[in-house]
Amino acid sequence: MKKTILFSVFVFLGCLGLRAQTNADGSYSIPVYVTNPTVYGPSYYTIYVGISGVDSGALLPYMFDTGSPNFFSVAGTIGDSNASTNGFFNFSGNGSPGYFYQTLTNTISLGSSNQTTYATTANNVDWAQIAIVSNSVGPTNYPSNNLLPDGTYGNFGAGLYGSSTLATILTQIPLDAGLKQGYSINFTTNLTASGTGSLTLGLSSELLNTLSNMPGAIVLSLLTNGSNLPTATGTIPGYQRAQVSNVAVSLTKDGITTNVSMPFVLDTGGGVNQIIYDTDTNLAFYDHATNLIVSSNNQTLYNISNDTTAWGGQVDVDTSNTNGIRINSGGYFFGSNIVTFDLADGIVIIDPVPEPSTYVLFGLGALTLVIMARRRA
Repeated sequence: MKKTILFSVFVFLGCLGLRAQTNADGSYSIPVYVTNPTVYGPSYYTIYVGISGVDSGALLPYMFDTGSPNFFSVAGTIGDSNASTNGFFNFSGNGSPGYFYQTLTNTISLGSSNQTTYATTANNVDWAQIAIVSNSVGPTNYPSNNLLPDGTYGNFGAGLYGSSTLATILTQIPLDAGLKQGYSINFTTNLTASGTGSLTLGLSSELLNTLSNMPGAIVLSLLTNGSNLPTATGTIPGYQRAQVSNVAVSLTKDGITTNVSMPFVLDTGGGVNQIIYDTDTNLAFYDHATNLIVSSNNQTLYNISNDTTAWGGQVDVDTSNTNGIRINSGGYFFGSNIVTFDLADGIVIIDPVPEPSTYVLFGLGALTLVIMARRRA
């Protein structure tokens, strides 16, 4: 039974990724790429986004970031050293890096690198136009059409802690009545500048049931924050910066182990490192811990050995951050797990990828579906 479930879900998700368009159930499948893989490695997941009236609405590359709440873009900025701003977003909690921005209102579209649009907001929505970037070397002004150093035009926030006005664009794309608010991320393929992962926007009950019952699936509760996020038809409850209820964290260094509990951030923009933020200065000893295990209800989510992540990063412990105790998954986590944010039910579903041999089954299954479709035609 479990093999059948596993086989079915990868056929389904694989077809979504290949089609990259509105699907039969009304959901959208949006391609996701990697920015400058030869320079940055796999640490920048990229989505193509267009803004009506800005750069002729061209679909431009942005970092896809589940750890950020809003859509931040340098597109259309004029590079004025006295730029007018009405907000500042602090990414790290330490004041740098951060974006000074002005809030504008336009229609936003999602699509592919070849300028094919797959989904668009039904109405004009608020977004954050970056005027000034605060970083370690001081403020920088970015004129129109000037890419950021990482090769993107900014940050496409898919986080869930925005406001009832300025929030992730994902909740503001209109969905069919039978779909639940949320999205599923499958970045477990070897992404390149031309090879894509998939972002499935809008969740059917069938898909959620299948994902929840996959072998090794872990279902965690999302932490509400009392705010509301806008949708195409109203609002939906928002969630905290650290989206997930507490997980168990075991850290070992120099033969000494400590166990702590803290909220969990599933962050596609988290980069190559494993980062723990805590105000307990005693944890500073475990910076560059040789071993780390993250678990929930005695089920291991992931572990890191020899202070080395899957992307060649390290275990960082930051005890000076004042922006909340949490453990950040790092972007590398999404290379080996399908992650689904079900906002309607307040849960996140984590599905470990199968063994490589299962991909053979997946490919054969997709081929079988094609043959069956042709026979029926």
